[in-house]
Amino acid sequence: MKILIINSWSSSLKFQLFDILNDNILIEWIIEKISLKDSFIKYEVNNNKNKILEEIKDHNEWLNLFLDIILEKEKIISDKSEINAIWHRVVHWWAFFSKPVLINESVIEKISECIELAPLHNPANLNWIIACRKIFWLVPQVACFDTWFHQTMEEEKYLYAIDLKYYEKYWIRKYWFHGISHEFVSKRAEEILWKEKTWKLITCHVGNWASISAIKNWKVVNTSMWFTPVDGLVMGTRSGNIDPSVLTFLMDKENLSTKEMNNILNKESGVLWLTWVSGDMRETEDWYLSKDEKFTLVMEMYISRIVQTIGQSIADLNWVDTIILTAGVLENSWVIRKLILERLWFIWVELDESINDFRWEERIISTKDSKVTVIVIPTNEEKMIAEATYNILK
Repeated sequence: MKILIINSWSSSLKFQLFDILNDNILIEWIIEKISLKDSFIKYEVNNNKNKILEEIKDHNEWLNLFLDIILEKEKIISDKSEINAIWHRVVHWWAFFSKPVLINESVIEKISECIELAPLHNPANLNWIIACRKIFWLVPQVACFDTWFHQTMEEEKYLYAIDLKYYEKYWIRKYWFHGISHEFVSKRAEEILWKEKTWKLITCHVGNWASISAIKNWKVVNTSMWFTPVDGLVMGTRSGNIDPSVLTFLMDKENLSTKEMNNILNKESGVLWLTWVSGDMRETEDWYLSKDEKFTLVMEMYISRIVQTIGQSIADLNWVDTIILTAGVLENSWVIRKLILERLWFIWVELDESINDFRWEERIISTKDSKVTVIVIPTNEEKMIAEATYNILK
C-alpha cells in the first residue's frame, strides 16, 4: 500500500510517498516559502538530494509538479492510481474527532469551523484536501488531528476557571497540539530505553512552533499549548503565554479589532518581532554567540520559558525519568540544548558535552551519572500518520 502523506503548514509543506508494507519512503518533498517569489522544493530519492526553484502559488500546480516528478522524472510509480490513500495532518479538531477519520463533506465542514482557532494552519490543511480531491478524486483521504493524542487528560486539566456555559456553548477548553510528534517520540523512547526509564516522560517539541508535554504511563497529563497553538512557549512569530488583560488593554489603547489582535499574537510576536531580524533560531543563536545584547535577551527569554514549562511538567508528574528533545530547534542546536540542560541542575541532569555537538541524530546526551535520561529523537510524524492511515483502511 502506497500512502501519500501531506503535512502542511502555513508557508511550508512536507510530502512523503510511503510504501507502508515495505516500511519504505519512496520520495520525500519539503516545500519552503509557499506563495513567495523565492519558494523552493527539496526532495530526496534513494539518498539523492535535489533542489528545485519554483514560483508556484496554486496548490494544484504543486501537486501536478509532484506527479510529474514521481511519474516522469524519477519514475517512482507508473500511474497515479498506484497511490492507495492520502493522509492529511490537520491542526485543530475542536471537539469533533477523537481519532483519525476518513474525509467527507462533514469532516471538511468541521475543519473549516476550526479556522479561527488555528488561522495559520487549518486554511492550509483545507486547501490541500480540496486540491487532492480534484486530482485524486477516487482515492480515500484520511485526516489525523494534532490534538487527539492528548485526549487522555483529566477534566480538571482541560477546563478553564470561567463560567462552564462557555464550554457547553462554544467548547472553550484546553486542546493541546503537536500530538502526532509527541506520540512518536514517546513510543520511540520506549523502544530505545527498553522501558527502563520511560515511566514519566517530558517530551519537548521545539521548532518554529513549540510545545512541551508531560506523559505518565503513556497517558498525557498536561502540555503547554492550550485553547489554540498560540499559547505556551515563545515561538517564531507567536507570543506564547501572555496575561489576557494585556490584550484588552492594547485593544483599548490601540483601537484594535479582535482580528488585528489575533494577527499580532500569531504573526507579529515571538522571536521575529523581538529581534526585528528573523524568527529563525539559527540566526538568533549566531547573534547570541557573538554576544549581541538584544539577541542575548531574546535567547534568555526563549530558554527561560522552556525551563519554566519543564519545571511545571515535573510538578505534574511528581518527578521525571526521561526528557525527550525533538523538532527542528532541539534536533539541531547544541547551544540551545546546552542552555536548557544547564538550567536543570536542580533535578541532577548532567549533559555529556563531548557528544552534544551534532544534528539530526538519535542520541542520548546525558551522562551515565545523570539522574534523568535526556535523549534527542528526530520526530517522524509521517511514519505515525502512515500507520494510522493503514489501520483505518486495511
